[in-house]
Amino acid sequence: MDNTLPQALSTAELGPVKGTGATPFSQQTVVLTKQAYIELTWQANYWRAQYEQLMEREAALKAAIEAQQATIRDLTQRLYGTKSEKATRSHRADEPSPASPRKRGQQPGSRGHGRRHCATLPIGVEVRDLSTAEKRCPSCGAAFRPFPGPEESTMIEVHVQAHVRRIQRQRYYKGCRCVHVPGIVTAPPAPRLIPKSPFGVSVWTEVLLDKYLYGRPTGFCRKVAFSSICESVSH
Repeated sequence: MDNTLPQALSTAELGPVKGTGATPFSQQTVVLTKQAYIELTWQANYWRAQYEQLMEREAALKAAIEAQQATIRDLTQRLYGTKSEKATRSHRADEPSPASPRKRGQQPGSRGHGRRHCATLPIGVEVRDLSTAEKRCPSCGAAFRPFPGPEESTMIEVHVQAHVRRIQRQRYYKGCRCVHVPGIVTAPPAPRLIPKSPFGVSVWTEVLLDKYLYGRPTGFCRKVAFSSICESVSH
């Protein structure tokens, strides 16, 4: 294997450091072969790329840790935080509560709690750009120059979308002559709350939550659905 180390070093002695900020190595010359130079350049690019990948990985891990810590804080607050539904002090039934001149709610001049940070929600980036005509000056037609960094703003949205589950059951036919085996064997069907119903379990869950948890009025279709559920349960 050929040696790719430098062939020779200059014999010049280190000169006196005259300039401010100069180093002793800036006065010394090193002679390398072309192969050694290419190898050192390749190694420098390789380790630089490895460093950039590690930095990206570290940033991703830090973001994941921050999201998990935000989830832990939110769950801890829900579990051990103060509950507004509970009374701060108990009163007897026969003891009238003292009248307080203080009104309920936030008092005038008090410091608010600010906006809630929703760090646990997923972020979907939406890029909005100008049209081709709007990217030029309306007077002279000169193109606008890109400004470094976009202007960012956030909005919290709720995206609920119904979808159709298209279930494909694989079928097989037997390759033997056994009598007790059917000619075509099909995979079992997907579980349904009501047999042969076109609505899945998630639809019935949404209907039950709207009716009994949130107290929302149900329409005709939901009433029919509830009657179907009652009939299936009674049978």
